[in-house]
Amino acid sequence: MIKSLRLAYHNWKVLIKSILYQALLFALVIALGVLIFGHAIEDIVDIVRNNHVQNFVSDAVNSVVNGTFDSEQFSSQLGDLIANLHSAIASVRFPWGDVTVSYVLVCFMFVVYRLLVSVTDVTVGCQLEEFMTSNAERPFTWFFIKEQRRSWTFVLLQTLIALPLDILIVSGCAGFYLMFLLAFNWWTIIPVLAIAVMFYVARLTLFAFCLPSVVCQTELTARQAFKSGMSRVMTHFWHVFWKTLVVTLIMLAISLCSIMFVNNTLLKVALTSVPNFVLFFYLKCVNMVEYFRADNKPFFYKRVEIEGTERYNKRRARQARSK
Repeated sequence: MIKSLRLAYHNWKVLIKSILYQALLFALVIALGVLIFGHAIEDIVDIVRNNHVQNFVSDAVNSVVNGTFDSEQFSSQLGDLIANLHSAIASVRFPWGDVTVSYVLVCFMFVVYRLLVSVTDVTVGCQLEEFMTSNAERPFTWFFIKEQRRSWTFVLLQTLIALPLDILIVSGCAGFYLMFLLAFNWWTIIPVLAIAVMFYVARLTLFAFCLPSVVCQTELTARQAFKSGMSRVMTHFWHVFWKTLVVTLIMLAISLCSIMFVNNTLLKVALTSVPNFVLFFYLKCVNMVEYFRADNKPFFYKRVEIEGTERYNKRRARQARSK
């Protein structure tokens, strides 16, 4: 994982540009939500605040940590909270009328965000691949414009496959929790969380070679390369799995600490999202390195001064001017 870390370090400009895109996208989605729902969002935020949802989550997490979790009390409180939230939200006047339509619009916005959030993945992958093969760096915007077709094909394929898997993981773990709640009480949460993390990491691992395959196998269509990546990762599944598990656990630890110990909402969002953006970028570097290793291909993971390259010539010119 050291080579992946050095690869991420030497491509920090790509990281900054991708984070700026993510921040811009998040702001646009929020602005779109405000435009669609108008003042209803303010009413919903007030409802969430008045029902002390944040306190409920914090109390539940703290009770699990200190061993005082009561499953019956938690189930009763959760049912009351859901009923109160549903009745309160149903009384809000939405600009689109029926509350069900608003739920559909929220799901639609989430899917749109899920699509857009991965649009720069191919651009980032192309820059990493060029650095690893030639130690060169072309502009981020150039790749973003040039690879639009492959980017959207990759995004659509990943969303169509990954989103149902995510829903299946969440619903399956929730069903497992409810099934064994009465038998094992609050201890059920521990294996459920462990199973959820393992399945999510397995899902990430399943797609680990898809992006490297799409950006490296340009002789294939994006769909063919995507399928090739899913099939090729199987022979190196456990090598990628444990590295992905380490990164995911770090993400969860940062997010959990931010939720539990930070009170300011904006700071909480920043401390939860920005480190996760950085770690997802690092995970892309891990996947690229493992893909190259699986193919037994040599690669650069740090900057090297190669005679005759543009970087070498510029450095020599600067040194000559400074003398």
